[in-house]
Amino acid sequence: MAEKSELVVTIGADGVVRIKTHGLKGQACLVETKDLEDALGKVKNREKTGEFYEAREKTRTGVKNR
Repeated sequence: MAEKSELVVTIGADGVVRIKTHGLKGQACLVETKDLEDALGKVKNREKTGEFYEAREKTRTGVKNR
């Protein structure tokens, strides 16, 4: 069974937005947060968790045309 993935978005009183991911391995976190980061503006700081350095599980998703 695939692990649940989650994005936690926090907006501080100072207006700083923080996005933290859970359950995304490898560069999947960068892919999943890209559109949100682009909409919010320039990324000033990025902290990579241990999950970033773990191997991404291969999953098969999609639709095949016959």
